[in-house]
Amino acid sequence: MKIKNIWLAGGLLLLAACNESEYDLENLVPAEYHKILYVNNSGKQELTLFDTEEDNTYSFSVFKAGSDPYQTASVDVNVLSQEEVDNEYSQLEGVSYKVLSTDCYSLGTTHLDFSVDDRYKLVDIALKPQQVKALMATDPESVWVLPLHVTSESDSINANKDELFLQIMDVIMPALGFTSTSVTVDQYNYGSAPDLNKNIGIGLDTDNKWDITGQLVVDEAYIAEYNEENGTVYQMLPEGTYTVPESVTLAAGITNSSISVAVSASALEPGGYMLPIRIESVSQFSISSSNAVYPLAIRIMAPELDRTGWTAEANTEELVGELPSGKADCALDGDLGTYWHSMWNSGVNPGMPYEIIVDTKSEHTFSQFALVQRQHDSYMDTAYGKFYVSSDKEEWTEVGSFSMQQVMTAQTFGVIPTEGRYFKVVIEASYRGNNASLSEIYAYGF
Repeated sequence: MKIKNIWLAGGLLLLAACNESEYDLENLVPAEYHKILYVNNSGKQELTLFDTEEDNTYSFSVFKAGSDPYQTASVDVNVLSQEEVDNEYSQLEGVSYKVLSTDCYSLGTTHLDFSVDDRYKLVDIALKPQQVKALMATDPESVWVLPLHVTSESDSINANKDELFLQIMDVIMPALGFTSTSVTVDQYNYGSAPDLNKNIGIGLDTDNKWDITGQLVVDEAYIAEYNEENGTVYQMLPEGTYTVPESVTLAAGITNSSISVAVSASALEPGGYMLPIRIESVSQFSISSSNAVYPLAIRIMAPELDRTGWTAEANTEELVGELPSGKADCALDGDLGTYWHSMWNSGVNPGMPYEIIVDTKSEHTFSQFALVQRQHDSYMDTAYGKFYVSSDKEEWTEVGSFSMQQVMTAQTFGVIPTEGRYFKVVIEASYRGNNASLSEIYAYGF
């Protein structure tokens, strides 16, 4: 028996409030509404299986509700036939759904009996990944499904929640990987950097039922690839400044663990360093394709250079429309309220790239630069560019690049430590057309 429309919630609340009244519940509520069975999390559910020699278990629940659920009930769990799936799903959606063969799964039960106290019952499905994988390979263009349907000869079923349509998306090998592989830079000042012990998470992407060992290596070649892709200038941590374990073991029942990496940061010179730790092999299953490398990153900040007496020039300045700001020197004045701005009102804008050249008046070894966006929510416009260093303002060496966020705080960028008197900020892209501005420019070094 299927029920499509249930009484309004307000009416049921009224009945609940009047359960001690003169009215008889049996007369107010039809018997088919006393107990209504339904599948929790019904409808289409996507499922990825793990390719192991063991069954993958999926569980769902059937609930008993209604105006008087304190009654016994029974329900049967069935698998829709291919003909039923074609009529109910494939033809309507224009999708080729194929029902898994019976050797691909087993149901823990196909009949549920509810006592007066039972509110729900669990049904376990054992899915056999290797059989499913083999079956999917026979018709990879189709969507393979296990369509479950609950019925009852004696009790009401909510027709809107009577089916669970499991779609098998893929069968994949379990993989060992780092729990996070995003680059988070630990920054310390030169001369006060501590010695570190970093705990790095690592784990399996499914419940672990095995004893698994992964072998670890330091992948120095990863740094060049990362620098090329991200415009950074990280260098490898020097030999003798770090200790990485050779392996990690996950015992059965332990899905996530960590490794401890020691770094003698106090021994590092100013600059940006990376220690890429790679999972080289695993005793069984596979290595995560996306989380195989953890790039530990450290920045040792050189002292901020005193900007007293420094001067700046630019190939574009707004000398009219942004007063008292606009000039290149405004990026060196220590006042966040003023800023350099590209020309827009006082002449012809030369177009990008924009160049700001800073004369520090003496030779320095530059290790980092920091830039500050204009302090206005709508005008934080500088996006991307490069840094150059020169001793004579004629021959320039590219030392690094920057990609700025639209935030008002100082953003620090590491460069290849390079000696020179002059440095140049070249802006190649903007968030706001041809406009660019900077509130402050800082340099770090010796």
